[in-house]
Amino acid sequence: MVNLFFIGFLQTFMMRVIILLFTVLAVALGNQISFEDLDIEKLLSNEEKSKAAFACLMDQKPCGEMQGLRDTIPYLIKTKCGQCTPKQKQKYDHISKVLSEKHPEYFNALALKYSSSAK
Repeated sequence: MVNLFFIGFLQTFMMRVIILLFTVLAVALGNQISFEDLDIEKLLSNEEKSKAAFACLMDQKPCGEMQGLRDTIPYLIKTKCGQCTPKQKQKYDHISKVLSEKHPEYFNALALKYSSSAK
């Protein structure tokens, strides 16, 4: 009888742990910045965040909330947004223009690292 009670308790406890883990994962993924949500002007106006984003994209530091960008930006640069929708292409062109004008050092380093002519 005690064993059945313990097994039931353990199953309930494990179910709660699993639900908690999925909730934490959903919140963590929901807090990631994606290419579609990227406001380049806002990002560049915050020196700490722009440095963190660049370090993430250059594989110099962990990405944290920037992981969504790290998962997307290299492919977009490599393909020059060739598979993008017109809206995504417009955003890509805008981000490239702003980045090349305001932070050419970031733009050039990213282009060198991820362009199709790079290793």
